[in-house]
Amino acid sequence: MAPELASRAELVKLARALGTTTDDVTFAASLTSRDLRRLRQRVVGALYDEHRAAFRRVAAITRTLPVALNVRIALRAFSPLLAARVAGEMSPDRAAELANRMPVEYLAEACVHLDPRRAGPLVRAIDPDRVLAVVTELIDRGDFVTLGRMMDAATDRMLADLATTISDDALLRIGCYAESDARLTRAVAALPAERLRAIAHTALNGPPDLRAAGLSLLARLDDERLRERLAGYAVEELSRETTT
Repeated sequence: MAPELASRAELVKLARALGTTTDDVTFAASLTSRDLRRLRQRVVGALYDEHRAAFRRVAAITRTLPVALNVRIALRAFSPLLAARVAGEMSPDRAAELANRMPVEYLAEACVHLDPRRAGPLVRAIDPDRVLAVVTELIDRGDFVTLGRMMDAATDRMLADLATTISDDALLRIGCYAESDARLTRAVAALPAERLRAIAHTALNGPPDLRAAGLSLLARLDDERLRERLAGYAVEELSRETTT
């Protein structure tokens, strides 16, 4: 069951990388999740590297202009997609300076198009409160694929803040698309016992896709003790249901 869920998540992420639907990537459904991940990474590399030189030239121009002027130009002349591609060629600190002055809605859309290979240093340089606001916006949009990618780029402090702030439902759905098992484990490990029990309750009593998300989360945790604790809370929840 766990390998099937992992492959399904990878198909969704592959479709996102190609800008299409999962129906259009069924040709790859026979591949393992590991092979799907490799395929997706090659697709991402090809797509983002194709016009990189042009975006690098634009990024070089921004170094000669004041931050406030760069922000005004970006908001008026650049779509979030173009802004994200240029940001990927800027120094993380400079790009973060601009991001901290941009509207949250604009940043949320830009995150969708940010080169995942360069997202980490940039996200970690942005003000944590701004990151949390962007995460909240993406949750409202139901964009858990982008959020899964951002989890891999977040600092430990951001992970702790996000894990304790977002809803159980959102955490489960984000976990399906997290790039790193280790980062996902850190986020879950930051939660108190009461929250882990609530997550088990939400997973077991939610719709089929949320139950699948719970199974996927459990399978991806790379801390055996944490996995056993969460499984134990799930058993407690099931026992409670059978006695009522």
